[in-house]
Amino acid sequence: MGIKVKDLAEMLGVSPATVSLALNNKAGISQATRQRIFDKLSELGYSDRIPAPAGANPLNIRLVIYKKHGIVVSDTHFFSQVIEGINTATRRYGYNLLVTYLSGQDSREEQRRLACLAPCNGVILLATEMAAEDLSPFLNLDIPIVLLDSYFEAASADCVVINNIQGAAAAVRHLMKLGHRKIGYLHSSIYINNFGERREGVEKALRDAGQELSEKMIYPVEPSIEGARSALARMLAESREQPTAFFADNDLIAFGAAQAVKDAGLRIPEDISLIGFDDMPVAELMEPHLSTIYVPKQRLGMLAVERLVERMNGGTEESVKIAVGTRLIPRRSTAEIYGQ
Repeated sequence: MGIKVKDLAEMLGVSPATVSLALNNKAGISQATRQRIFDKLSELGYSDRIPAPAGANPLNIRLVIYKKHGIVVSDTHFFSQVIEGINTATRRYGYNLLVTYLSGQDSREEQRRLACLAPCNGVILLATEMAAEDLSPFLNLDIPIVLLDSYFEAASADCVVINNIQGAAAAVRHLMKLGHRKIGYLHSSIYINNFGERREGVEKALRDAGQELSEKMIYPVEPSIEGARSALARMLAESREQPTAFFADNDLIAFGAAQAVKDAGLRIPEDISLIGFDDMPVAELMEPHLSTIYVPKQRLGMLAVERLVERMNGGTEESVKIAVGTRLIPRRSTAEIYGQ
């Protein structure tokens, strides 16, 4: 288990027998004590040891991972952390988590069939790569649904998203506070709502400072390390006006950009400052360590489960949009502009 029954009992001031009864779904202890034990397990990271309610029919939440092209939604730390948060909260509420992968190439009938493959009480739809027209197979499932990581104004559905505008604006304001005025934007050439909103954040920060986002300061790149590296290498070789700093739509783009900057014989941050978005492990693998915008990835998944459970239990009829706040993490890849 990773933690001994007697150690957990000592932490809570109960007997080892009491902990054992809770873990084995046995009678003989109060519901309040049982819940205290389960809450402590979750706090310590052992939510997988919380048993489903005794004698109950299996209760299932289905996570539908939708990949339209798979360029953004892939096996990265970002999405593994989001899914870990979903799994933790699902077990905390006594549900099983079922995971279904759907492709944008599947027919709408097949998407709907796969989403309902086994009985489930509610659906969390990872909508990162989705467009509004992709939603129709999922909005009439006759069970509660929460959209995760994307928002669609015309869809009457609960959603949990990142506050992208806030985060991108904070990144650009950080660069401007350091004296940068020629700020390049490493913008994904693959559109998703997150990147669209991050552009809004960039534009807002510049507008608040009396500037506009110039098209010549937008550097379209594929949202991957190699894609960003090759695209920026080509653009740095051109005779275009060179920024003193870059904001990247995500950390993978920033990491690839850092390699391109170094390939061009430039230094970070002495010649070019660089800031990303997401705070993935790659941010601290880069040298110098990457300034970035922190996203609480596990919390994002947990909030989706909490809202879905509220909906399944007959919560408010109105759809709700929950925007999770971000936080600036300044590191050594950004610095006050030299010579000013």
